[in-house]
Amino acid sequence: MDKIISDIQKKQNIILIIPEEKYQNTLMMLLEQLEKEKKNICFVSANKTKDALEKELKEKKISTEKIFFVDCVSKSISKGKISWSDEKTQYIDNPTSLTQISLAIFKLMENTKIDFLVLDSINTLLIYNEEKEILKFVHHTTAKLKANNITGIFTSLKEGINEKSLKNFSQFVDKIIESDPPVQKEFVRKKGPLDSFEEIKL
Repeated sequence: MDKIISDIQKKQNIILIIPEEKYQNTLMMLLEQLEKEKKNICFVSANKTKDALEKELKEKKISTEKIFFVDCVSKSISKGKISWSDEKTQYIDNPTSLTQISLAIFKLMENTKIDFLVLDSINTLLIYNEEKEILKFVHHTTAKLKANNITGIFTSLKEGINEKSLKNFSQFVDKIIESDPPVQKEFVRKKGPLDSFEEIKL
């Protein structure tokens, strides 16, 4: 996690690959470390409701004071009971609404000085959308983050993304990091062919 945080602090956009059995704990550790930085975090959740996330963070004693949510789940399961957003939370119709997600992120960026964006997760968005649409979304989002000096962290379940898809996404981020690789290495996209990687020992 220290290595991951070190890379994140360099204002780089990264894809963070996490094994299934360690996914939730790693995500909570990441938020805990970012919260300690006393910076504002935009957390885009396509997996859980804001309420479920806040409960889990509270149990882990992680403050949500500086976490702003883009909730892609609550509205679709509330049967119309949730139809509003506020300064801390933007509610999205469902994970297929990529344009809404983008607008919600950019609205938070306009209203608040966001330092980190964490998107949970690429896998879930791929369930609801074509890969080419997610690629355009990630491209557009990372470009906006770069322009505003915001660090982007796009999480992915290791078992939920294949090598071909990972190479496609690699063209829009600075690094792809595996949080618990079987051998101590990370993958960094080379300048040149988009399907080439070089391996660097940690």
